Amino acid sequence: MQELAYSHSPFTGQIHCSAPVTPFSPAGDLMLDAFQEVLRFHMEIVKVDALLIAGDNGEGYALTDRELRRVVETTVKTVGGRIPCYVHVSRTENDRCCTRAGIAAEAGAYGIALCQPYIHDASPDKIVKRFEAVAQATALPMMVYNLPLISRFNITPQVMRQICDVAPVEVLKDAPTDMAHITAMLNAMGERFPILYGQRYTMIPALLLGSGGFVGTGPELFHERCRDFFKLDEMEPRERARLQKRYAAVNTALLHELGKAPAGIKAAMNLLGVPAGVPRDHVSPLTPAETEALRRVLIEADILEADAPVARSA
Repeated sequence: MQELAYSHSPFTGQIHCSAPVTPFSPAGDLMLDAFQEVLRFHMEIVKVDALLIAGDNGEGYALTDRELRRVVETTVKTVGGRIPCYVHVSRTENDRCCTRAGIAAEAGAYGIALCQPYIHDASPDKIVKRFEAVAQATALPMMVYNLPLISRFNITPQVMRQICDVAPVEVLKDAPTDMAHITAMLNAMGERFPILYGQRYTMIPALLLGSGGFVGTGPELFHERCRDFFKLDEMEPRERARLQKRYAAVNTALLHELGKAPAGIKAAMNLLGVPAGVPRDHVSPLTPAETEALRRVLIEADILEADAPVARSA
């Protein structure tokens, strides 16, 4: 693991921030007891350094304000301050983001996560004002979630500097896959706070460049072995290539080939015996054929035993 210290973050070294699912029953009801099991899995089995609550995997977009409060309260109770937990509060309108941030704060959250407005184009000054407005609504530490795929606006290093002038940013989840952007962001902000990547083809190169760690869909399925990603500089090139191949195969199945996210990661967790429930409408669970295809991927990646029983989804 690369030894790193940051000027504007309490973290040290490279970190794994996981994004746990929020279990729902087939009727669409929150399963908070199951959610506690999911959280314990990430903390006690995977040994994560931080959590992103109600993110895309956590279907935060499908949670009402009341449900978000219950999810955060359950998180605070279960985690007990052992690791930082950032609650995703993004909505299209800035005032709704502020409302969600207030809910997270009242429920005892450590920090919040915020991305650009969904769907609509935005200018740099509007993006900065969005982060400033939410920072004024709550003093909680912030994870910036740069998600240009659905916002059509990429937060560049220049805009990131402006955001840091108006918001208490202590970690960045950076989703772009362009290595030129990744290199520029690491050069500009990598000493300030951890910059996390998780895309299937750029996560390992970013770690080798000295990124602050990873956040993605799939590493948690490897349990504590996912921390092998922090030992890349000790590996022979072919060993790194094998690790890349395994992770890319799992991530591809979960996000790009089998169903619509987060159906894949929920099905995988259920196969591992972790009660992840099913996705909430409008996302459908994996079909039996898709679940069997996923089971084969997990067996090939040495995540699941070939004779493991098929777990029920809820």
